[in-house]
Amino acid sequence: MDGIPLSPVQKRAHATLLIQAGADTTGTGLGATLRFLAMNPEAKDRAFQEVEAADQEGWLSNPIKYEECREYLPYFSACIREALRLNPPATNLFARVVGREGKIIGGHFLPGGTEITSNAYVVQRDPKLYAPDPDAFRPDRWLESKEKTSEMETANFVFGIGSRICLGKDIALIELYKLLPEASS
Repeated sequence: MDGIPLSPVQKRAHATLLIQAGADTTGTGLGATLRFLAMNPEAKDRAFQEVEAADQEGWLSNPIKYEECREYLPYFSACIREALRLNPPATNLFARVVGREGKIIGGHFLPGGTEITSNAYVVQRDPKLYAPDPDAFRPDRWLESKEKTSEMETANFVFGIGSRICLGKDIALIELYKLLPEASS
């Protein structure tokens, strides 16, 4: 703060906070993915068969590397994306405050000092983007076309967007993409 480096105690406190903050949300993401797979036996069987086939081909290390999961397990990866889309671990991230002069958003005037945010649960169910079934667990939507997948990834709000994006996003994704396939093999 103010150009003064953090003390060792402050550094440990920050590191501890980051680890604790990520534990609940990553655990929620893991649980959501397992729940959706358990509720959709065909998707679960397909995902686990994909892991087994990739392992038999010798494409997976022990333990599985993040990059291997993304490259050789496209359906399993789609299951993780779809579960996070439908059940984002932190639905209401990092509100912002409208500037003193106020702001017009969507044709509505918001007075200065108003706290605003978006809700990932709502954003991730956009009926136009996820048509025709925005509330359904359908991992194949992530595999149908590169253009559509890119559009969905751009609109993905699971970890926030822009300058307010979750600092632990990469760690959480690595954990999800490594742990879930490992648990299935």
